[in-house]
Amino acid sequence: MKTTLILYGILIFYILGSFGKIPRYAMNLIWSFSAGGCLFLSVGLFLNNYQLIKGGLFMIAILALLLMHTLLIKHHLFKERQDEKINPEQ
Repeated sequence: MKTTLILYGILIFYILGSFGKIPRYAMNLIWSFSAGGCLFLSVGLFLNNYQLIKGGLFMIAILALLLMHTLLIKHHLFKERQDEKINPEQ
């Protein structure tokens, strides 16, 4: 689990550092790592292992933050396009 979390963190920081956002092709990879978070959470609940539960919840929380980041960027770009249509001189 620790190596999965480290690889997940390195992947996220590399992608966000390189592009400033999550490209569409990278979301498939992020979703596959997040499926591992669900797996860790379910196994942790089954075995009553709190470390696995915390790791799974952490990975799911990171996915939620990334999805929120993606939605905010899309909303911001949509607002900019609308402002350009309303005020083309600026």
